[in-house]
Amino acid sequence: MRSMMTFASHVQIRRIAIVLAFAAAGCVSGQMQMSPQQEDVIKSEVEMAFEGLVNATKSGDHDLYFSYFDTGTFTALTSSGSTLPSFDAFKLTYEPQLRAVEAYNSLSFEPLHIRVIDAHNAILVNEYVADVVLTSGETVSAAGAGAQFWSKRSGTWKLVHISDAVKP
Repeated sequence: MRSMMTFASHVQIRRIAIVLAFAAAGCVSGQMQMSPQQEDVIKSEVEMAFEGLVNATKSGDHDLYFSYFDTGTFTALTSSGSTLPSFDAFKLTYEPQLRAVEAYNSLSFEPLHIRVIDAHNAILVNEYVADVVLTSGETVSAAGAGAQFWSKRSGTWKLVHISDAVKP
């Protein structure tokens, strides 16, 4: 009798395991199968978030600029090769630089590419060229490239990582 219950228990456990395996496979394949239209929508949403970030930069609205960051998970790799392990470290480093800018004579991000990872994650890479007027009156030019990891975990697209490089 005991062996029958043990056999029955093993059969039941095996059935449950098989059902769970199929359910997990369905979830994974569902995430991997995204229609071109869904991917286009995500690319458009990320591009709009990026444009909001750029517009906040150009207008000097630092609070709006920083609102595009996921303050709980953000990290950065700077063009100098140092890492910033948190949003607070990033803000401490970049806020003085933002405040030193009086205006942008030009600021462009070409080419711009967005790679959709899944419904909640995307990578945006771009090159940039900027001509900036500093509060000191000095005009400086800069060029480089950047990679941004955007995530939509809380309903809006937020930056969770930035890496940048400066062109010589």
